Amino acid sequence: MTKIELTPRKQAVLKAIVKAYIETGEPIGSKFLTGLIENAPSSATLRNEMNELSSMGLLEQPHTSAGRIPTSDGLKLYVNNLMVKNEILPEHKHFIDESFQRITELPEKIPAKAGGILSDLTHLPVIACVLTPDTATVRKVELLNITHNTVMLLVVMSDSRTRNRIFRLSDDFTPELLEKFKRLVDTKIKGKLLKDLCTGYMQSIVASVGLDAFNLMPLFTALFDTANEIENTAVDLSGVSRLYNICGNEEKAKRIISLVERRDPIISLFECMGNGVVFGKDTGYNEFQSDTLIAAKFTSDKYKGYIALIGPNRLSYEQLIPTIEYTADKLSEVITAAQKDMED
Repeated sequence: MTKIELTPRKQAVLKAIVKAYIETGEPIGSKFLTGLIENAPSSATLRNEMNELSSMGLLEQPHTSAGRIPTSDGLKLYVNNLMVKNEILPEHKHFIDESFQRITELPEKIPAKAGGILSDLTHLPVIACVLTPDTATVRKVELLNITHNTVMLLVVMSDSRTRNRIFRLSDDFTPELLEKFKRLVDTKIKGKLLKDLCTGYMQSIVASVGLDAFNLMPLFTALFDTANEIENTAVDLSGVSRLYNICGNEEKAKRIISLVERRDPIISLFECMGNGVVFGKDTGYNEFQSDTLIAAKFTSDKYKGYIALIGPNRLSYEQLIPTIEYTADKLSEVITAAQKDMED
């Protein structure tokens, strides 16, 4: 949108209409507007101002003889230039602090929990994603006995991400095979980047062990599958039922869920928008055409990511923005502490 300069009166008119529309959901007429603006001019003057704001693309008239409602461009101008952001409500701050105290997850799992907390607080769907560095390497691979022939494979990365998998070994699996697996892990797996652990590399390792390949294949398959799960950490969507509510129809909700599950489009969108608000058409995705996203970035030594809520255009931006920013700050703090605990 081309930068628009508004006179003080037009600013006052747009602010009043946006705030009243968010509160009531109804088109705002000039007579009603006179009671919302301090030292308001006549209704005729206000109608002229509303007509000019409409010609600028900031207001629209839902139907003939109705009042005006803000367009997405009008809402954007209000949020970016005219809005006065509130402090986070004390009760919201208390809810977030208390909820985060109960989180005991691994660092990369904490954002999904935070998404659930924010969704419960705002009653809106929330997306949370973690962007992990592609420089992380395999730090540890362990096999832990559970029963006689059932083991848990544990994979730990240099950035503290962890995955495990439980499976059964064949009765033919001997201590000698276990030692061979450990030697291969030490020489061929530890220190490797996740992107290096491809199918071709696994096949070359297994082929190098000759006659033992058949018995070692299940272990290496489990190892590479587990590593692949680490690499493809999903973007998490909390409050799916709330998404169906704001979408109003099942097909639209399913399209958004499908977009989130594809992961890369959402990460690309967050990387472009950073902190702040993005309105439907500016997302570049038809799935969000009539929605708004409010996002905030969180960071730690080894992680960064985004947490964002999805809502209709009628949102209490003054309150929701500080709430999500506080959640992101808390998320940064808790992930950093969880990383430190794992390293200790």
